[in-house]
Amino acid sequence: MTDIFPYNKNEKTSIFEYASQLKDKSLREVLGDKFDETKAHRAGKGGFGNMVEEFYFHYAPNSDAQADFPEVGIELKTTPLKVSKNGLVSKERLVFNIINYMEEHKEVFKTSSFCKKNAELLLLFYLHDNDKNAVDYIFKIVRLWRFPPMDLKIIIDDWNTIVTKIREGKAHELSEGDTIYLGACTKGASKASLRAQPFSEEKAMQRAFSLKSKYLNFIIEQSFQGIEQQIDESEYAYLLSESELSREDYEYSKKVATDGFEPIVKSIQDYKDGQTFEELVITKFDEFKGWSEIELINHFEIEINPQAKNRYQVICNRIMGVTGKKIEEFEKGDVVLKTVVLQNNGTLRESMSFQQIKYKEIVLESWEESYFYQVLTKRFFFVVFQKDDRNVPRLVKVLFWTMPNHDLEVAEHFWQDTKQKIVDEDFNNFIKISDNQICHIRPKAQNAADLMETALGRMEKKKAYWLNAGYIKRILK
Repeated sequence: MTDIFPYNKNEKTSIFEYASQLKDKSLREVLGDKFDETKAHRAGKGGFGNMVEEFYFHYAPNSDAQADFPEVGIELKTTPLKVSKNGLVSKERLVFNIINYMEEHKEVFKTSSFCKKNAELLLLFYLHDNDKNAVDYIFKIVRLWRFPPMDLKIIIDDWNTIVTKIREGKAHELSEGDTIYLGACTKGASKASLRAQPFSEEKAMQRAFSLKSKYLNFIIEQSFQGIEQQIDESEYAYLLSESELSREDYEYSKKVATDGFEPIVKSIQDYKDGQTFEELVITKFDEFKGWSEIELINHFEIEINPQAKNRYQVICNRIMGVTGKKIEEFEKGDVVLKTVVLQNNGTLRESMSFQQIKYKEIVLESWEESYFYQVLTKRFFFVVFQKDDRNVPRLVKVLFWTMPNHDLEVAEHFWQDTKQKIVDEDFNNFIKISDNQICHIRPKAQNAADLMETALGRMEKKKAYWLNAGYIKRILK
């Protein structure tokens, strides 16, 4: 230990062992007599993470380009858990450093601000509790984390997607749905948080790199199961181009299905040179274009009722090389797979439905906290079948898609209108499909008796958000 710090800042093991003293305890319990309620209250205004940095690790919170523990290259991240029906899960995305539009475009991933600062993380997961003072939150997980090579490949692709938009003068068009694991989330109190970008005169919303909450859930699950990371340094060297290693110079790790989640990419060697994850997925479908659903079922020897509602999901998974129900990369990245069946003339009969509106919750939400915003900013993977002249559905195309910002603004006005009508207890005048917007509200209930309680205690028929069939058809074109 040093004279200043209660740990040796030059030794990773010492830092981790000191951090581990927090497990199953609160800041108040660990600091004891050293805890200063007045100072903690002041620090708390800057967030619980700042409090942990200042009062436990004894360094001033900062926005430096280097990691929090620069001597060993470790960044400290404090992030909340919440209780769900499946146990403890991530409460929110994990936000990293602000994206500097004027500088980030000058780098490659290896020299980027994100890579320099977040190559290795010291993660402190605590159980959030609205009824407790922050200093009494209990830390449930303390662990070191490096992105596994298979995940790092997708994160590099994501970083390149974000930076490419900046280089194209489209920083104002960035969306969290553009990417799989590494997002570009808004960072600011309002739309007044605008920043200059280098290749356009249009101001862009301030954004930060972020890790999606679904990805954090995998870290959480592994932590509770006691699964330690096994890292092959040669794979990192290859991915970051830090050496002259060729693809044949070392053993590739193989990914296998675990806990019901199966990866599409079993080895980094599955990628062709320069190929992204999304390009790899699309390529898997290319050889089956024109095939009917029956031909696909027979080819993959799928034992399923030809009329089963989940048959398209099963077919898509088999094409991607997944034998189970859940695709690891899609689960981690919160990617939504949607199959669409067009009529033989190219029309789409069915609009796309989402979950029922929770009347008591929507009246308390802001737009960016709402379920509808969260779902519309996801990454979608559309698999499109079209009926031929004999009415046989055949695979015609696939595409990854995210709702563009100008349509998201239309959806926001729609949501605000919906919320206000629910506040006013007006359940008969929601925007309809005939209003020709991109979305509408209509019933989604089992029967007339399937009701939901409103904020004022009345019972109303369950209704849901729908994306208009005409809008979906335009997307697919």
